[in-house]
Amino acid sequence: MAKKGKVTNQNQDASENSILNRLKSGRKIIYATALGLIIACAVILRILILRWGYYLNEFDPFFFYRIAEYVAKNGYGAYFTWHDTLSWYPQGRDIAHSSYLGNSFTAVFLYQLLNAIQLKVPLFNVAMFFPVLMASIVVIVAYFFGKDLGGKAVGLFTALFMAVSPSYLERTVAGFFDTECIGFFGMIATPLLFLRSIETKKSLRNRVLYAIAGGLVMGYAFASWGAARYISSLLLLYIVVTLVMGKIEWRHIISYSITIGVGFLIALIIPRLGVSYLMNIENLAAIGGIGLLIVYKIIQGRLPETQARTVTLGLVALAVVGFIVLPYVGVGNPIVGKFLKVLNPFEDAGALYQSVGENLVTNWAAFFQDFGITIVLAALGAFFILHEGGDNKVYLLLFFLTAIYFASTIVRLTLILSFPVSILAAYSIVRILEGFSVVFTQKDTSKGRNSRRKQIGVSKGLSLIFILLLFGSLVPHFLNAETTAASPGPLASSSVPIQINGGYPTDWLKALNWLKANTTQKSVILSWWDYGYWIETMANRTTIIDGSTQNSTQIKYVADMMMNPENVSLPLMKRFNVDYVVVFITYNPNTPSEEWPFGDNAKWPQMANIAGLNVNDYYTYNSTSSKYQYSYKFVNTTIAGLMYGLADKTHFVSVYDSPLGWVRIYKVEY
Repeated sequence: MAKKGKVTNQNQDASENSILNRLKSGRKIIYATALGLIIACAVILRILILRWGYYLNEFDPFFFYRIAEYVAKNGYGAYFTWHDTLSWYPQGRDIAHSSYLGNSFTAVFLYQLLNAIQLKVPLFNVAMFFPVLMASIVVIVAYFFGKDLGGKAVGLFTALFMAVSPSYLERTVAGFFDTECIGFFGMIATPLLFLRSIETKKSLRNRVLYAIAGGLVMGYAFASWGAARYISSLLLLYIVVTLVMGKIEWRHIISYSITIGVGFLIALIIPRLGVSYLMNIENLAAIGGIGLLIVYKIIQGRLPETQARTVTLGLVALAVVGFIVLPYVGVGNPIVGKFLKVLNPFEDAGALYQSVGENLVTNWAAFFQDFGITIVLAALGAFFILHEGGDNKVYLLLFFLTAIYFASTIVRLTLILSFPVSILAAYSIVRILEGFSVVFTQKDTSKGRNSRRKQIGVSKGLSLIFILLLFGSLVPHFLNAETTAASPGPLASSSVPIQINGGYPTDWLKALNWLKANTTQKSVILSWWDYGYWIETMANRTTIIDGSTQNSTQIKYVADMMMNPENVSLPLMKRFNVDYVVVFITYNPNTPSEEWPFGDNAKWPQMANIAGLNVNDYYTYNSTSSKYQYSYKFVNTTIAGLMYGLADKTHFVSVYDSPLGWVRIYKVEY
């Protein structure tokens, strides 16, 4: 009987194990299916823009595609010696030392790989869908980051929020072949690998492998994105905070040293970066952090804990002082330009910096437009993790606080805030749902109901209503994502986001085609810097300035050409051998007197500021009509003459007007 009972128990155990295994397998299938649907959602949203045409998006992607074309035709080595003569005439541009190679090289590699396996995909198609591919990978990385933070449910919500985040979505739609594709991936994959490398139960071998992988991803980001210094700086900040908290262990030192070492070793071999990049004070600080950690461990082993903490705080304070003082004594390059503006929004960055729309200060309306209720949920999530232990929670809190500060200084940096908001909002939602799950899992007895109300304070009905309201508050966020995804790019809409007769205007496309077909290859084209990349890539013609805005002196020359009278502008144009001038004026085609603020008619104040002129000399405000009125000084400028057809026809011969008359091309006769 005993033997029979033992066999019965074994059968029951086997049956129970079988049921548990099936349940686990079922959960895995559910989670995998949910993640697959989220990835599909991310892809679908990002290809909605193709309804308006198969074009690269914005301006910079045209430049990186032109690099990819050159590399695919001439080989990877040719990039490092390429002196581009189409841009910044007459001096041209040293491409290797003035651009990031990550995007273009990756696209060419994928193009060659696909063709090697007999998938004949054009390079243009690879560039078009590369942002969608990287966004899908980021969604997967976001899932694992969230899973490490709070479980699979947090991972799924994090992936979902990243898939639909408008601030991330608008930078990864099809055709947005820009540096953020790889840079953003590096920004979240590097800390994911680093944080896994410092897990207490990791073996030394796995710790080193994860740290190396994190360094490789960081180096990939360095090679692709100017803002990648944020990745290493945030790691340094995390290490310093952990040090001040007295929680540094050898696992931190090993992982940090390897990750930083590998990342900056890759930066050394990138022409755009090299030794001078390592000499930037923030990068010297990141490297110096390794020495600080080692000194701390030596002190910790020789002094009592209290004294060691005091000495450590003194070392950190000394390091901060050194970070500030050293550039003034000639050690390290100081933080300058747009990076200084991010740190100090009160810094005057100049008229050229202000002329870039993405550099404007973020307002609260932009925050809520990009994040909706998730920004509130993220703040709640930050509160939840504030008192919780764990390396990933400390890092994430620092990520959120620094990102929200930087995003508030420049509107383009809402991009970097999208991930910490997504993961903290996901963590917050799961914590809230876990709290309410108590209400739904308890038995509906009088005693249970009373104890439940005492603990939670709500009934099942009220709990359900709250949960429905919570998810309902996310609906506008998802709708905004669809609106963002479906909006056409500048080239597809001629930079005018207004439909005319059921479609978007194609004035710029036709103007660029005209330039390519009706001008010689040696022609030099003058336009404002916004359109330079289009003219170089689409029309294959030489420009004087473009979107890299790398030569402020030359941009000022162009501003002078536009804002001065023709008798002053013509000698400047002759100095640069200008053959054609392209201007862009936008107005309501049904009411030409009603101008729209999308063309040079809205950008000429930027030109005036860059030229060092007083904008108020060119127009006055009429309080009676509540409109601005142009002064004679503005009417007498070259840009006004070209926009309104008032230029001297002896020197400026009109050769092309786009269908709506927005893009106007003049041949210059000296």
